[in-house]
Parts: sequence; C-alpha cells; structure tokens
Amino acid sequence: MSYLKIIVPIALFALSCQQREWYKKEIPVEDKKHLASQLLSGAGYYYQGSVPEQFLLEEAQSFDVDNAAIWRERGVAWLKRGFGSEMFPYYQRAVELDPEKWCGMRGYIYLYFYRDYGRALADFDATDTLTVDFVDHPQGQSVDYMRGICYYGLTDYNKALAYLNKYVESVIKKEGENWVDAYAVLYRALTFEKLGQDIRALEELDRVIRIYPNLSDPFYHKARIMLKNGNRAEAAELIAEARKYFDQGYYHQRPYVEVLEQIYSMDIESLEAEIGLPLGQRRVLDL
Repeated sequence: MSYLKIIVPIALFALSCQQREWYKKEIPVEDKKHLASQLLSGAGYYYQGSVPEQFLLEEAQSFDVDNAAIWRERGVAWLKRGFGSEMFPYYQRAVELDPEKWCGMRGYIYLYFYRDYGRALADFDATDTLTVDFVDHPQGQSVDYMRGICYYGLTDYNKALAYLNKYVESVIKKEGENWVDAYAVLYRALTFEKLGQDIRALEELDRVIRIYPNLSDPFYHKARIMLKNGNRAEAAELIAEARKYFDQGYYHQRPYVEVLEQIYSMDIESLEAEIGLPLGQRRVLDL
C-alpha cells in the first residue's frame, strides 16, 4: 500500500508533464509579434487589472517583450488604482521602447495624476524634439495646452498665458472657435485674472460660455469676479446659472483625479452666502 502512495503521484506528475508537452506549440519567430498584438487587442475585452486581462498581457509579453504598448497597458491597471511605484516601471519601459508614442503620454500622467509639473514639462519638451514641426496630442490634448496648465500650477502665469494663447489661437485660426477645448479657455481666463486683468478674464469666460453654454465653471467665476468688483446684482444672476448647471453635472472634472481649480457645491454655496442670497434661494445640502 505504501508503494502505491508513492508511485501514483509520480505517475500523475509524469502524465501532467506529458500533457503539457502535447499542448506545447512551436510558433515561428516571425509570427510572435503578430500574436502578441492580437493578444493585446483581446485584453481589451476584460476590465483593466482583472485576472483575465493580466493573464493575456503576460502571455502577449512572452511572445514580444519589446512591445511598448504591452508594457504601457500593464501599467494602466496600477495607475488607475493609485499605485504609482508599481505603475512607473511599466511606463518607463514603454517610453524607452517607443519614446515618440509614449513620452507625451507619461507627461500627461505626471500632470493630471501626480501634478508633477517639472517632470511633465520635461516629457512634453522631449516629445517636441521627437516630432519636429508637429504638435503632439497625448490622450487627445495638445502639449502646448498642457504646458500652459503646468505653468499655471507652478504659478508662472506669464508662461502659462503664452502656451495657452499658442494653443487657443492656433485652433481658432485653423478650425474656428467652436473647436477650442473649453477648459483651455477657462484656464486662460483664470490666468488673466491672476495677472490682474479682470476685463480680459471676463471676455474669456464669455468665450467659454459660447463654446460650452451649459458649463457651470464660467458662470461661477464670472459671479466671483463680478462680486469682487462690486456688481452684486449680476453676480446673483450668474451664481444661479452656475448652481443650475452644477446640479445637472456640468462642471470641469476628470475620472480618477481632481482637476486644477475644480469647483464643488460648497464653493457655490459659499459664494451664494457672500453675495447675500436669502436662504430660501440657496440649495442646502443634507448633512
């Protein structure tokens, strides 16, 4: 009986090894890169960070370890869960393998996820050297626009304005005002205010409203500037519009992160109180 206890497990192990050999496939070297790309595409059917997705990505990487897109995709799951130290090596390797494609994207992450303006600017500047005579748009955003936000965050408002102007005026010239990102114009308005140019700020906030009529932010900031300059009656009308659109969910926000100068319900309530609206005209949150 004791012999059976030894022999049976050994036999089963040998059989399992043999079965693995049965299913082993010889894949030509020239086909491995194509197979890796197919597996990467298939990973998109699963939630980022899920076991099936990670399994497919690891399998894809076993066929093409130099595929930058796979390295980047493996980092996304860590990024969206807030594990920067785990995410960074994957993005670093993606940039090393394909800097033209992923350097600007890493800058986008530095900017929006970590507010590391210095590293973001370094990546945006490097991207410019890689794509001469072409303005890159990582994640669909101009690097000039994002450089403007970086300098705004660094409180270098003159440089912020220079880059925001470059982006806004370029789009207006090529495509027309309606094609400008409304949030870029919003930051340009706030930059004008920081530089003490309230009239220019109000003009830009009106431009935001033309581009995105239902956005709460320009109404809120116009109300704030109007009150600052003593126009309480107009401020009251504007804050009512800001409240209406904010309650409908139309305000500057991003998944996963808080944007620079993001407004909240408490900001609107505070301004309503400062304007002196009667309590009945304010929306009181249930605490």
